[in-house]
Amino acid sequence: MNPRSTLLPLFALATGTAFAGFTPTLNLIEPRGGQRGVELDMHFYGERLDGIQEVLAYEPGIEVRSFAVENDKHASAKIFIKPDAPLGEHQLRVRTSGGVSYLRSFFVGQFPVVNEVDPNDTPDTAQKIELNTTIQGVAKQEDPDYYVCSLKKGQRFTAEVEAMRLGRTMFDAYVAIVDPKGFEIASCDDAPLLRNDAFVSVIIPEDGDYKILVREAAYEGNDACEYRVNIGTFPRPKAVFPTGAKPGETVEFKFVGDPAGDFTETVTIPADANGRFPLFPSRDGLFAPSPHWIRISGLTATSEAEPNNTTKQATKLTEVPCIGNGIIGVERDTDSYSFTAKKGENLTLNVVARELRSPLDAILSIRDSNGKNIANNDDQGGPDPVLQWTAPEDGQYFAVVRDQLHRGGPDFTYRLEILRRDAAIAASLPVVERDNSQKWKMIVVPRGNRYAAMVNVARAQIGCDLNFEAESLPAGVTIKAPLVHRSVNAAPVVFEAAADAPVAGSLYRFNVKSAGDAPPMTGGLRDTIHHIEINNQGPYHSFDSDRVPVAVIDEAPYKLELEAPVVPIVKNGTMQLKVRAERKEGYKEAINLRFMWNPPGIGSPATVTMNGDQNEALYEINANGDAAVGEWQVCVLGEANTPQGPVLVSTSLATLKIADPYLSMTMDMAATEQGKATTMICKLDYPGKFEGNATAELFGLPHGAKAAPVEFAHGQAEIHFPVEIAGDAAVGKHTALFCRVNVPEKGQMILHQVGQGGTLRIDKPAENAPPPPAQPMAQAETPAAPPAEKPLSRLEQLRQKK
Repeated sequence: MNPRSTLLPLFALATGTAFAGFTPTLNLIEPRGGQRGVELDMHFYGERLDGIQEVLAYEPGIEVRSFAVENDKHASAKIFIKPDAPLGEHQLRVRTSGGVSYLRSFFVGQFPVVNEVDPNDTPDTAQKIELNTTIQGVAKQEDPDYYVCSLKKGQRFTAEVEAMRLGRTMFDAYVAIVDPKGFEIASCDDAPLLRNDAFVSVIIPEDGDYKILVREAAYEGNDACEYRVNIGTFPRPKAVFPTGAKPGETVEFKFVGDPAGDFTETVTIPADANGRFPLFPSRDGLFAPSPHWIRISGLTATSEAEPNNTTKQATKLTEVPCIGNGIIGVERDTDSYSFTAKKGENLTLNVVARELRSPLDAILSIRDSNGKNIANNDDQGGPDPVLQWTAPEDGQYFAVVRDQLHRGGPDFTYRLEILRRDAAIAASLPVVERDNSQKWKMIVVPRGNRYAAMVNVARAQIGCDLNFEAESLPAGVTIKAPLVHRSVNAAPVVFEAAADAPVAGSLYRFNVKSAGDAPPMTGGLRDTIHHIEINNQGPYHSFDSDRVPVAVIDEAPYKLELEAPVVPIVKNGTMQLKVRAERKEGYKEAINLRFMWNPPGIGSPATVTMNGDQNEALYEINANGDAAVGEWQVCVLGEANTPQGPVLVSTSLATLKIADPYLSMTMDMAATEQGKATTMICKLDYPGKFEGNATAELFGLPHGAKAAPVEFAHGQAEIHFPVEIAGDAAVGKHTALFCRVNVPEKGQMILHQVGQGGTLRIDKPAENAPPPPAQPMAQAETPAAPPAEKPLSRLEQLRQKK
């Protein structure tokens, strides 16, 4: 047994390689894995890799001894895989002086690794291998790969494929064992334990040469369909029970489904273990290549006691919060658990099965003391059922678990958790591009510059302000994180590196903490990376971590600054934010600007481009009628190409104030005929104050109608817009009129949009009516002029004609 912690330290080896390029791209690591206790050359393929300085890893056990750079697309490292390195998947990044790469996987195994040798696409050309070997191969289109081993009757024979888990492409692997007569005696496409990867394991019925067949399930492979297949006599059970334990606890686990029979192993869980925890079963000194996952929790767990098919036979759980471990052991099996709850108690009941790689498609029901069903769930937000439930009264209740299709078997294990809905907070990094979950999740800060990242926050059973904090950061790096107001679930965070900050980096943890009058509470940041995700299908292989790469990189050829607005933006108003660029001499590339985060009610374009010959750009934002009044911290992220690759920098945080409008307006309806001027009368109200003259412009006029701007002072009750109407003006009722009013403050203008829904009706002239007299040019009134006599309405004009 080889348990390992999910909280694992970093390994790294720095070199003095000179800077070569920004934003390194790591497409592929070769080989895809290696054997414990072996030194090998690890090759990195991608773009801008010639500035390699370090390898960042999320798991221990790999020692980097030296680097070599072939060119900007190929670098290598001589590594040593320590004898006690954790088995299974390791996550790696490359750090250069110009950035940090995407995450890629590397597998550590117990067997020597050999490469596939073509031709091996027929049983007669099968590649001869020794037992307990790992083969790295490629399943191309219509390309079955055969491997042959000599076996004795009674031997366990297992083949397990790592394909989708290599994280390179959508690769649905198929594996089979072929007997000496050419018949497939075991085959597998997808195994629940491995999700989209496969394994087969049998007891050999007679002596002979047995073949392993590996191919793409639909024969639609390609050069990217790499795999590692472990072939040997190692154990491969299908499930483990119980499905969880406490930190520091010593537990006897039963592994079921191995062809040689079930077996038990006693394991002591590390005291600092939490969340998901891997168990690697072993027999005769050989480990299963992939782990069984269990859940670590400090709560007391009760294993089901059969029979418990009915509520009268229910297994009694301990006081809530509590856990039940069970198996839907046969077809149409149902497991019942009893628990007590108090009236109004808010509970979360969930079954953990698919998350732990069980084949169980669970349905969870809650029944009252009389056995009446009062709540149920199949899948909510994931493959396992979750019920948010409030007890209607004090008493005994039953949690009932079964399979959706009434299937069952010894590997249909699960864990029932009944938890109180306590307050909790957490943080994560957002996905900014579909099917690209890693974009902008590496925090890389150029020396003497800034970088901005978005942080999402989540609150459960609490509404409070939050502070975002780093446990530590690289030398010379500081963080500026605004208070995350309780009304929002995201905020921008700016990292700044001193001009003399060392070019270096590592993996760092971040937390959110409650602020203000909320009870003290802390939650961690967790980031999820999807190695394989398909549009409209979702992720196929993912990695979750509580650490984020942060690095100082070489100086960028430009800086950005956001000019802090000295006046507010008002509801239903707009504002032009000015972004300035400080460029190094000769740097003329365009800079793509992105407003990182919109406060509630604020809208903005996705991007604005500052051309290469510009050092300033205006970023227009707008506020709707429900914009949240207050002060908010905002920033702009810039992305630009350089001869060394793309590089991102940000402005510092600037305060954006959102205010209520200084004035409001209603427009009287105006009516006229083609060729006749009219006047739009606008009534004003002043919830705010300003000094000096405001300027109003009428918008939304139809074709053939125009009006000049009007100036007015605070307190003026009405303004009149003389409107010229052309002889061919558009006839009809025009209802989209509104005013833009520029209100002066501190030498700036605050743009209001008011009077929405103003109406102008234009009719055709009456038949046989004399042509209208020539109209003098309408003149805009000035603030000093007395109000004009109120014009007659259209109805009053018609009455006078009569």
